[in-house]
Amino acid sequence: MSLTRTGRLLVSLSLILTLLASAVPAVSQVSRDELDEARRARDVASARLDEVVAQYDLVYHELSEVTYRIGQFEERVTSYQKDIAELRALVQEQAIAAYKAGNVSGVGIIFGPSNLTELITGREFLERAAQNEISLLDRLTSVRNGLETTQDRLKEDQASLQDLEREQAEYVAEFDALFDAINTEYEELRAEFAEQERMRAEQERLRRLTELARLDGAAAGASASQTAGFVCLFDQPFRFVNDWGNSRSGGRTHKGTDIVAPYGQPVKAVASGTILKRNSDLGGISLWLDADNGTSYYYAHLSGYAENLSDGSRVNAGQTVAYNGDSGNAKGGVPHVHFQVHPGGRGNPPVNPYPTLVEHC
Repeated sequence: MSLTRTGRLLVSLSLILTLLASAVPAVSQVSRDELDEARRARDVASARLDEVVAQYDLVYHELSEVTYRIGQFEERVTSYQKDIAELRALVQEQAIAAYKAGNVSGVGIIFGPSNLTELITGREFLERAAQNEISLLDRLTSVRNGLETTQDRLKEDQASLQDLEREQAEYVAEFDALFDAINTEYEELRAEFAEQERMRAEQERLRRLTELARLDGAAAGASASQTAGFVCLFDQPFRFVNDWGNSRSGGRTHKGTDIVAPYGQPVKAVASGTILKRNSDLGGISLWLDADNGTSYYYAHLSGYAENLSDGSRVNAGQTVAYNGDSGNAKGGVPHVHFQVHPGGRGNPPVNPYPTLVEHC
């Protein structure tokens, strides 16, 4: 991220926080004008938060791609180095055999890496080498070139990774500040503009439902009967966008919805059912909720589980089952729950959670 872009983010955030600080008087003293000003400030913060959610998804994708490539390059470098060691040993054996047979002149030149290189690339050796020896040298040269190219690309990605990690850290800081600002204002003023907020939320829901009309197949999500009794897994504040199908590392596509919320925010059971706890490098601390209606729900990147929750625990819809986090491959990123919906149970493929979340959250 350039200094100019970073500067704009910080200035934008500073203005938002200044507006909120000046626009939130004591609840008992709130006038209509002050209420409208506070609402505008909250709308500015909310709009910026929506922008950051969308922008962060791009950074998150690029960061995961670079991290994935670095892992591949490191494995390739190790493989190249192993191949070079084996090929050098074979070439040295042939060079020694050629020398002992009297096919190459010179004494004591085959025992060091630099002398070996001079020997095996020398004109006399190449002229006398058998065809299989020339092929061996070609392979060695090719592997060395591959190693050099891979090491160069690895260095480029490592430099890019540092830039992306800095950008990610800036987004994480902005997320925290925006959520804090919005949540504070929401708690202090929600009674005063509850009806306005209800109308705004309904307008946003209708806008999103219009967007859903264009979706089909798995992207269109689960039916109402498959998600009967669904309750939102978060209380405000939280944010999500329709990121189903977005690119992920290793040629994967996103098979869920990332719901962004403050770190440690309680995560609720979206339906009544049975809990299975899981942990992996990819999803981190995670769980499955097998709902009574046959649909399974998957939650990933949690920071921890609710107390006394174990495999096979029965939970009720709306009950706290975990806490928001950044575990697994989301470590260091914006805290969020990767949420999946599997109609028919865990053995069946996921469908887009976004339509269900729009309807109930």
